[in-house]
Amino acid sequence: MSPEVLALDGELRRLALGGIRGGWEEVAAQAVQEQWTYPEFLAALVRLEWEHRSEGRLARLVKQAGFPFLKTIEEFDFRFQTTITRPQLGRYLGPELISGSRNLILWGPPGVGKTALCIALAYKALQHGAQVRFVTCTELIQQLTAAQRAGTWERVLKQALTPDVLIIDEVGYLGYGPDAASVLFPVIHQRYLRGNLPVLLTTNKNPRQWGRSCTTRSSRGPWWIGCCTTGRS
Repeated sequence: MSPEVLALDGELRRLALGGIRGGWEEVAAQAVQEQWTYPEFLAALVRLEWEHRSEGRLARLVKQAGFPFLKTIEEFDFRFQTTITRPQLGRYLGPELISGSRNLILWGPPGVGKTALCIALAYKALQHGAQVRFVTCTELIQQLTAAQRAGTWERVLKQALTPDVLIIDEVGYLGYGPDAASVLFPVIHQRYLRGNLPVLLTTNKNPRQWGRSCTTRSSRGPWWIGCCTTGRS
């Protein structure tokens, strides 16, 4: 490596331009071969850095989301889960999930792809720059109940209110204590008051049988109930 290249590598490292640092030589070779102008070469370097930073930001958002696994909408097999089609999901796959406050309930028996589909939708939201949090219903109740006892309620509640999209997985799979409703209600209510921030729920219980109060609160925003009854993902 020549002294000039060593010096350039050091400057790029100090400027934290990791994308350019890792790929400028390949871009430079292509520029020479195709006889690019200086602005074209510079634009290519800028794109390289932008792509590098976008990939890094997406990786950080995925880690922060706490997904138990990663599934994309392209990987979800609609040939096996035929009760929901990709066209049905429509704007849940775009930035309108956030801007349109599009909440979602997916219900059906275990093993039919509800969680995988919610994660795939949330990953799309991450690609549009949103922040996501994944938590099971049992975990969320336990965290909020413990926070009440410890006097850290506001801090723990904020963790459920801050993300642009909140996934609450496995609602109704287990029995909950008498305080469950009182700690879950503020989460849904406060997210609604903050602009009806999207909530994606998975459940094995038919939401239409949850009771009058659930139906009333759900109707305050654009909820869509999807049924996953057969197939696998």
